[in-house]
Amino acid sequence: MKFSRNIFAVLVVFWMASCSPVRVFLEKNEVAEVADYKTFFVINQYYDKDAFESPVLEDNLQNSLTEGMKSFGFEQDMERPDLIVRYNTNLTDRQKEVNTAPMMNPYYGLGWYSPWMMPWGSNMGGFRVENYDMGELVVDFIDTRQDKVVMRISAVGEINKPQQKSKNLKTSVEKILKTFSKKVTS
Repeated sequence: MKFSRNIFAVLVVFWMASCSPVRVFLEKNEVAEVADYKTFFVINQYYDKDAFESPVLEDNLQNSLTEGMKSFGFEQDMERPDLIVRYNTNLTDRQKEVNTAPMMNPYYGLGWYSPWMMPWGSNMGGFRVENYDMGELVVDFIDTRQDKVVMRISAVGEINKPQQKSKNLKTSVEKILKTFSKKVTS
């Protein structure tokens, strides 16, 4: 009994992790030796543009990246950092097709009768177009001695509600820093 509960708990964790609205991509990794980096500084690539056009989200993003780097043992240095953590955000209007056909009848489309298919109702199926925003966060890790990007990690996620911007941004930073720590420690 205890074994089946543990299996169930593990499956639930995997299921919840797979439902994350944010996907992370490691686009570039040329970090040679991690011991070379002891200090860092976080900057916005476009100094006059806030994250997702929100000063609050901009502050949250700066603080999250700064605290995350400090948790890895890096020290913040505004004068002569070894590593510059440069970020930018992008919000793009997108559309997607959503299937509205009922999925409870395995014989749907074959012309067979099913008591579960109700003949009444305004929408018996089809497709509709749904608008959404695609949010993207790109973080570049720049080696100041070589003056080049040594690692680039991006995170993208679908945003349907204004409150989701903050949630996705927090999740994006966590996943980006996790990816960074995996590549830096290995």
